[in-house]
Amino acid sequence: MSTPTITPLAPSGGSGFRADDLVGAAMDWHFGPETGSRFWLEKARGFAFDPRKDITTLADLALLPDVTDDIRRVPVADLVPRGLAGSGPMRVFETGGTTGRPRRIVDFTEFRRQAGWWSSFLDREQVPHGGTWLLIAPTGPHAVGHVLRELSAQRSAVPLHIDLDPRWVKELMRAGRGAEAQAYIEHLVGQTMDLLTTQSVDVMFCTPPLLDVLAQSPRAVELINRTVHTILWSGASMDRDTRDILRHEVFPGIKLRGAYGNTITGVSPEYVPLDGEKPVLDDSSAVFVPCYTGFLMEIVDPATGERVPYGSRGRVLAHTLTRETLLPNNLERDVATRVAPLPGHPADAVADVAPYTEGESEIIEGVY
Repeated sequence: MSTPTITPLAPSGGSGFRADDLVGAAMDWHFGPETGSRFWLEKARGFAFDPRKDITTLADLALLPDVTDDIRRVPVADLVPRGLAGSGPMRVFETGGTTGRPRRIVDFTEFRRQAGWWSSFLDREQVPHGGTWLLIAPTGPHAVGHVLRELSAQRSAVPLHIDLDPRWVKELMRAGRGAEAQAYIEHLVGQTMDLLTTQSVDVMFCTPPLLDVLAQSPRAVELINRTVHTILWSGASMDRDTRDILRHEVFPGIKLRGAYGNTITGVSPEYVPLDGEKPVLDDSSAVFVPCYTGFLMEIVDPATGERVPYGSRGRVLAHTLTRETLLPNNLERDVATRVAPLPGHPADAVADVAPYTEGESEIIEGVY
């Protein structure tokens, strides 16, 4: 049975892409009586404007509310766009609960497109297809596990999985049960060491906190350096000092490549200049490119909400504009540097992502 294909809302990518075209298409789809979800169609009844007529540019998205708190409790069935009824197996993805109760979205095939986007960045750096991949990542309702499974499949790799429950670790840490949290981390490390010992691993996905633990084990470092040629990381922040130490001292012969994003904002892989190309910012910066045909990011001043100039830091304001999901004006729990569009990618990128904590409720990253 073939997998249905759901085309992105953006008419085109590359040089023909225009953010305003994506916005207009998203408004037509999500507020169309035949295609929109019950959730957004009911929301629209209270608007003093017509989204399909009055929201035509990226700036116009400010008219819409941020509903990311609503999707913590709204019935999931209300989030399904009518235009996707019968489109094949549906998945319900949930966030890791870093800032409280998880948020939920529906997904039909977007996770596959995200895997393809990520894979294109690995191809750009000539990361080989095939081989054996070790994936230490959340599965279950967490999008990243599904994306990684699909990514390894698209690259014809043998996948080895270690499940990771980020909510349990965060719950332990919130409750002050540090010893139990540490025991769980040791449980994950033990499984990792068994696979590194018995298998020849070519690519490894790991979260920064777990990678930091592994980097402190001489045996783990020896095993990783023996066969791994690429380490992919995501799920939590990694500061530039840590990246530099891991790249140049701990894993000097291994590509260390991050990805920024989450269940709602999709995957933004790290863009690394090829040999002979100039650094985007500087050698120590990690620059991430959103999958702009469905996900856009703005960097705004936390005090004014206005977009900051290129090269300046601010808070991440994300817009999800796919057929499955409309979530505009999502003020993320991160700060980053605004980066001008990179070659072949006609939308802003972001760099040096770090947690934003000022004025926020408690944020616990845990192991993811």
